[in-house]
Amino acid sequence: MKKLNLGCGTDYMQGWVNVDSGNCDCDVKHDIESFPWPFEDNSVSHIKMQHVLEHVSKENFIPLMREIYRVSADGCQVAIISPHAGSNNFWTDITHKLPLTVRTFDYFDKTKALFVNGKIYGWDDINLTVVDARELVNEPNGPDVLHKLRINKK
Repeated sequence: MKKLNLGCGTDYMQGWVNVDSGNCDCDVKHDIESFPWPFEDNSVSHIKMQHVLEHVSKENFIPLMREIYRVSADGCQVAIISPHAGSNNFWTDITHKLPLTVRTFDYFDKTKALFVNGKIYGWDDINLTVVDARELVNEPNGPDVLHKLRINKK
């Protein structure tokens, strides 16, 4: 099983497949907003996205979530850290496009109240569990938001 470090930038991780479209050291040069990704279905056990998802366009958020779901094996652990939607860090960087809060992924978790809306929007083909979602201190820019997700396929 692969471990993907999506949008690795300068955070090259040994033992992981480091993916980025920028001018940096990576194993796979690929824009994560270009679908499909060059990975097999159900081939990934871990995904890390640190300060990446906020750069994805709102139009590509659901296709990206479907791609995460496609490449993930059952039980895949997904860790996402990004600036909180209300933080100075989110609004200061003009390349930030997608605001995230601690409830962003509740639309895909059947145990959360927002799942009903996700189903109405047609997103119920993405099945995950929000294991953890909380704000993190990130002075002086903060806060950030941490999401730990588990992909459910069974």
